[in-house]
Amino acid sequence: MKNPLRLLPTIIPALAILFSSSPLPALDYGYLLAEDQLCTIWWAEGAFKVMRTDPIPKAKKNTIHIACAGNEYEPFLLVLRPKARMESVRVETAALRHPSGFEIPAGNISVCHVEYVRITVPTDSLGTAGEWPDPLPSYDGPFTAYPGENYPLWITVRVPPGAKPGLYTGNVTLTSGNWEKEVPLSLNVWNFSLPEKATIRSSFGLPSQHVKAYHNLETREELRKVMDLYFQNLKDHRVCPTSPLELYPMRVNVSGLNWKGGEFVTEPVHAGRRALKIADNEVDSNIEARYEDRIPGEPNIPYKLSWYAKTEAENQDYTVLLECQNAEGKSLLARNVLKIYKGSTEWKQESLDVKSLSPETKWFSFRIFPCFRNNGGSTSGTAYFDDFTLAAVLPGSEPKNMLKNGDFEMDVEEMSVDIDFSEFDKGAKRYLDELGFNSFDLSLEGMGTGSFYSREAGMLAGFKQGTPEYDNLFGRYLSQVQDHLEKNGWLGKEYIYWFDEPDEKDYPFVREGMNRIRKAASKLTRFITEHQPGPAIMDVSEISCTIFDRVDPKIIAELVPQGREFWSYLCTGPKSPWVSLFIDHPAVNLRIWLWMTYQFRMKGILVWRANYWTSSSLFPPDVLQNPWQDPMSYVVGYGVPYGQVNSWGNGDGRFLYPPNRDPGKDKTKYLCGPVNSIRWEILREGIEDYEYFVLLEKAVKNAGPEKRALAEKGRELLDFPGSLFKNGKEYTKNPQDLLDYRQKIALLLGELR
Repeated sequence: MKNPLRLLPTIIPALAILFSSSPLPALDYGYLLAEDQLCTIWWAEGAFKVMRTDPIPKAKKNTIHIACAGNEYEPFLLVLRPKARMESVRVETAALRHPSGFEIPAGNISVCHVEYVRITVPTDSLGTAGEWPDPLPSYDGPFTAYPGENYPLWITVRVPPGAKPGLYTGNVTLTSGNWEKEVPLSLNVWNFSLPEKATIRSSFGLPSQHVKAYHNLETREELRKVMDLYFQNLKDHRVCPTSPLELYPMRVNVSGLNWKGGEFVTEPVHAGRRALKIADNEVDSNIEARYEDRIPGEPNIPYKLSWYAKTEAENQDYTVLLECQNAEGKSLLARNVLKIYKGSTEWKQESLDVKSLSPETKWFSFRIFPCFRNNGGSTSGTAYFDDFTLAAVLPGSEPKNMLKNGDFEMDVEEMSVDIDFSEFDKGAKRYLDELGFNSFDLSLEGMGTGSFYSREAGMLAGFKQGTPEYDNLFGRYLSQVQDHLEKNGWLGKEYIYWFDEPDEKDYPFVREGMNRIRKAASKLTRFITEHQPGPAIMDVSEISCTIFDRVDPKIIAELVPQGREFWSYLCTGPKSPWVSLFIDHPAVNLRIWLWMTYQFRMKGILVWRANYWTSSSLFPPDVLQNPWQDPMSYVVGYGVPYGQVNSWGNGDGRFLYPPNRDPGKDKTKYLCGPVNSIRWEILREGIEDYEYFVLLEKAVKNAGPEKRALAEKGRELLDFPGSLFKNGKEYTKNPQDLLDYRQKIALLLGELR
């Protein structure tokens, strides 16, 4: 779901939400480690949300003990509960050592603070107002802890691939002045490793415009550098960005046109088959068309440019600009010629006379605007043009048109479609090969787009979708893309996500677009977000991605054997009691989503954004929402009036935080990656759980006769019990249930290996 609105909730009066009487269920979790006159120390597995005032656990364990596979991240929470103010609190981690001497270095152990965001308007009746844990900024030195509150630290151990199985021991040291506590830490590494590349496919929107704004970046090189750090973060969390090649586009060039901009139309025309339509509906830019070829010019020779024009409104202003360049191709702005014309609703011939070019002018060309061209681009209008001629005016000689295709009568068969893959390949080698992303949205030039709310027909090289010229050029273009992906080993990782959440009224449009893709390139993967898995529109896509509360496991089970691939997505919905992604909902949600994904035979997950930090529908262009202070995700687009406050939910589309904590005032250039969230880390835990299931499934399948009993036990374990979940809205809210079950799977995997 690229930009969700479908499930926009009914606006509930703020007071009714603020005083909601449905808090999250209290959980008895965690283990007391130590207590003295200054501080109580306790810990919990990295599957919980520690609230500021959660009680000190009754259970006791004098050692932090965690377990995971090789090539896995395993987090835990170390919590300080001071009884008096503690100054200069420091945290130090030591290497974890195996009896054999194998070591997991301290550099593989990261320490983050658990910070809180203040929720004033809960997402729904399940959430509550107050401080909720979410951001995880890195620990970077001493801090102060105050009495009467929990101070959780989120500590993650990265077990390298090939780590020797067995028990590793080490410690975490806490100090404050003369106070010191050494907390024992043990890690059991299972005798198997997770694969280097993720099995689950995914799509998490991470467009660069918010990163550029919040990091105060100026150049394309800076943006590429910082986006690479974001993409590395996603790789480490086993998810894929929707568009990792956004800054590395393939360039499509259609030659034989001589024109750039506008639309070639067959009605109205002055003469022949085509005219050029230029429509400017933008209020902040000047839409134009231009003659692309440079025209050689000679000083002291007069020239005349003539054409026919027709405007939608009588006496509508339109603009013609003749531009001059020197021998090196540098623009000579002071030598340009610009003239405003009054249009007519009937075809009318006009001309622009250039009495002589300046001596330094060696080349010239021209641009046309359908309305009055001003500095802000605020004017609008539509105009049609036909039969351009440009000729030197020489006494006694017949004028000769210097323009190619000035009448727009070019033959599509004489056009060529060339694609420059150089930048695309650079990005693909980095993100598909090196980082190993297994899926990416293949953006197609001229494809068109849309959603249940609105749609836009495609246009390629000035020819609109549905015309023979468009079909011809699009087919030649797309076949080259398919061949290039296949040649480089990238075919199959792509998915074409061009229409979002179609309604039944959109099905003919979607079907036509999908069939066009299939006709031009039969091997490319088509993708659609749908609200009900089934054949209604899914028969023209290879991947169907369904909003999670509409997932029907029975239908999926029927269609998977036919070669269909299913994903699900979370966004502004579903809300409680369903599994969800919101800050003020249960910690278990994003983890158990992956358990259900496996059980329901789905292969992928999608969230429309991971860095949705501000709404242009609510905040002015020069104002950025501060996600550190305001956790609400506000509606953007879909016809919402500018300035209207509509909410999607706390943390919707926001798993990462910008390092800039005061984007309104802090103009520091941040050449670094993002700040993680608890939900982001818990999502990775769920994805790693999914890898356990796949490994067990393979181990069961490959088990020999001597392990038949173990294989049968594995099949039973992979059929998750109703005590974990019955469906997407009836599931355990206690993460410990998943941790206990995962341990059973890990132990059995060890036996099967």
